Amino acid sequence: MKTNRRHFLMSAAIASGASTLISGRSAQGARPANTDYATLDRVLQQPVLKRELFRFPVMIESVEVLRDRDNFICRVRSKDGAEGLSIGHPFIARHSYPIFVNRLVPAFVGKDARDLDQLIYRVSETNVKSQGVPFCVQLAMLEFAILDMLGNIANKPAGLLIGDMLNQEVSIYLGHHYTNLRKLEPEKSLALMKRDALETKAKAIKLRAGLGDNLASDRDNAPGRTEKLIRLAREVFGDDMVLMIDGNGSYSVKEAIRIGKILEEHNYHFYEEPLPWDWYEEQKQVEAALDIPMAGGEEEFGMHAFRYLISNEVFQIVQPDLFYFGGMIRTMKVARMAKAAGLSITPHISGGGLGYVYMLQMVSVCPAAAKYHEFKMFQTKDANGTMIPVESKAEKFESIDGVIKVPSGSGLGVRVDPDYIKTHTRFTG
Repeated sequence: MKTNRRHFLMSAAIASGASTLISGRSAQGARPANTDYATLDRVLQQPVLKRELFRFPVMIESVEVLRDRDNFICRVRSKDGAEGLSIGHPFIARHSYPIFVNRLVPAFVGKDARDLDQLIYRVSETNVKSQGVPFCVQLAMLEFAILDMLGNIANKPAGLLIGDMLNQEVSIYLGHHYTNLRKLEPEKSLALMKRDALETKAKAIKLRAGLGDNLASDRDNAPGRTEKLIRLAREVFGDDMVLMIDGNGSYSVKEAIRIGKILEEHNYHFYEEPLPWDWYEEQKQVEAALDIPMAGGEEEFGMHAFRYLISNEVFQIVQPDLFYFGGMIRTMKVARMAKAAGLSITPHISGGGLGYVYMLQMVSVCPAAAKYHEFKMFQTKDANGTMIPVESKAEKFESIDGVIKVPSGSGLGVRVDPDYIKTHTRFTG
């Protein structure tokens, strides 16, 4: 990795307080090429949920999954009648919902919600034959609902149950138009993105490179499309717009480096996942050959994988997905490791559902948070394409100059229309 990139990232990390966790750093911000595993292991052992906020046990009396065709809602209730609610993943939950009933409900019903750290650790690490993104999507839905319930009990936002307020406002980057950016001519796809940039006043935008097939096929939907998109985007948005790009596993090492050099020529902010997501050694080769910061990790579901990626600085920006990785508590552990290593984090989210709500709560307390965070408009469509009738308990959801205020209401900070919930029926397996 080149010195200027390391200096840039380390300066940002030091500004957020990362220096307190890294041994052997000089006053100039230099650090060893690798952060030792012992340091990261100490970070992982630290508790996340602020158990001290709850003087008495919060016994989980019921955990329900409510279904309307392809859409799922999680509702939890405590023995004392407190309630929490979350909306499931917009397109993966429908493939893995039996996991919720068969694996998760028995592990949480009758347990003290104050032990959420350990409950999540045990269920995620012991279900060896069920591990993966489909499992984590269900675990995240359950965790979000429990944090909503606990936040309602403590009268605090969910984020403040797992960390201290660091970001009351979140600067966004637009990360949607996934299909359009690959299939439409660059002029047309960039026009759509420009429309939404004008609406949100976003200062950063993420584009898409290659075919996005996770096969390292080195293919594109049209010859030269990605190269044209990279150059044209800089012309359309100008030098002040922060641009980044996601390869979604499109490239081999050689082609990833070639595209990376073009990105560097046009001053792109980061280069996300150019290789298939689990090609760790090959990704390190790309990282070493380029100066542009590398980002990745959205497909990861294992804590030890992030431990490796962070210790070996495979990426400068780690991106655990709040659903795919199993929720906010596990993501907080990754954020703390990133801080200890002088790296940064921007949690990944999916479009639809309430992804932006979960993102805002997470980023509000996230150490080593990057400057910009993924946003796919205020899309509140569920898995059936139905608009979710949701409102903030406090601040209005809006993007002003590319910045969204974190909702300060209790729990997840939102209310879902009870009539919408009634369209769902309890699934019992």
